[in-house]
Amino acid sequence: MITVIAALWFGASWLTSEALVTLTAFFVVLGTTVVIHEFGHFAAAKWLGMKVEIFSVGFGTRLFGFKWKETDYRLSLIPLGGYVKITGMDPEEEAAQQRHPDAYLMRPKWHQFLVLVAGPAMNIALALAIPFTIGLFFFKAPAYLSQPAVVGAVPLGSAAEEAGIQPNDRIVKFAGIESPTWSQVRDYTAINDSKPVPVTIERNGQRLDLTLVPKPRQHAGNTVGEAGLLPRDIPTALPVVANVQPDSPAAQAGLQPQDKLLTFDGRPIPNFDWFKQSLQAYENRQATLTVERQGQEVELSLTPKRIDGEIRIGFVPVPPPPLALTKERKSLLGAAQHAINENIRFIVLTGEAFRQIFRGERKVSDTLAGPIGIAKASGDAVKFGGIEGLFFIMGLLSLNLGIFNLLPIPVLDGGHIFLLTLDAMAGWVGWRLTDDIKQRFNQAGFAVLMLLMVFVMFNDVTRFWWKPGAVEPPPPPAAEKPAPAPLTPGAHRV
Repeated sequence: MITVIAALWFGASWLTSEALVTLTAFFVVLGTTVVIHEFGHFAAAKWLGMKVEIFSVGFGTRLFGFKWKETDYRLSLIPLGGYVKITGMDPEEEAAQQRHPDAYLMRPKWHQFLVLVAGPAMNIALALAIPFTIGLFFFKAPAYLSQPAVVGAVPLGSAAEEAGIQPNDRIVKFAGIESPTWSQVRDYTAINDSKPVPVTIERNGQRLDLTLVPKPRQHAGNTVGEAGLLPRDIPTALPVVANVQPDSPAAQAGLQPQDKLLTFDGRPIPNFDWFKQSLQAYENRQATLTVERQGQEVELSLTPKRIDGEIRIGFVPVPPPPLALTKERKSLLGAAQHAINENIRFIVLTGEAFRQIFRGERKVSDTLAGPIGIAKASGDAVKFGGIEGLFFIMGLLSLNLGIFNLLPIPVLDGGHIFLLTLDAMAGWVGWRLTDDIKQRFNQAGFAVLMLLMVFVMFNDVTRFWWKPGAVEPPPPPAAEKPAPAPLTPGAHRV
């Protein structure tokens, strides 16, 4: 079913190389995280001596496998995760199976608890293992992300300009965070689109309290905030035109390859990112662009237009100088700290997004994603970040899957743990939860989950299929890890 929906999303071109990469990334990311989850249940059950009938990678028809002792290890047709069948765990099994000495229900409640919690625990372990391994062997990131937030440039018409922020201002407090790094500024800008963010800046030895309202921007089908805050450490280099798109505003204005961009609307252009973000305030507005051509200054009049969901004029620049990177092999302790910090960062940002939902500041549809959303995010991660991007999104999904499954929602592991705990507490006073109560609890939970699935599927389709303009804008620099609303979008079509 998910494959069919994904095919509809891609439309007639779903067999293109880009679509195949997206589908492959989706199967790898979702399949790995679900198989890891089920392996946790499997390993705990085996360790405790429970009877495990099936451990399957994939769902549906059995393709091939082998049987060792009482367990059938199989590869199944549909590559969307897997499942484990533990004797006595399914409430609809025959009573004789449930009373088997090695059955799940015949074991102490603490055994049952360990089996239930092992699945989410494996997801959280994977979420920690990925950044740990990257930190230990492959760590690299733009150097500015870990540095104090000192503003290098402020694009025209940006939220930062409207807030009164100027180049060389040092951000000493952002959204309540003292002495923030650029990484923190980026994260909290992304999740606060159209919401006032208190900012304290230091300018010429004085501190000023300002209010920044990040402007909404479409990124991978999600609405994120963009402030127009550019770091001081972006290399200063005037943009040079590589080629011009036919019939574009740039072509109509007479822009030519090898033109060097000097000023835009009377303001000197410090770098490509400043120019690209400044264009966003000039949709269907005539502006003046001064270029250097064969040693002479030429003034052009052009009108930026919305192209593929973003305001552009239609040219590809010569790639600007690369960002300075921090490359290091962290120690075991340093890699462990990096892994913990990354996961805490994701949890805090996710928690803030859900708090905004409950406060009525964010739409549920802008926060939750279903299979199509996961497929899109997986494909974008590979497209923009390569294998590192794939592992990044895998770790993020695994963390979300682990935490979500621990919530006390019926049918999920957390719901079973809740019932198990309730049953144990009732036993202390001589009571017992009847099978009818448990069944009704699970039926209610199943109905809620089905409604949630229908919602996220509909939400995905409206965001990525029907909704006009929900197109991925140009990606971040190749060296940067995939992340929401990068500060430096990099050199692509403008």
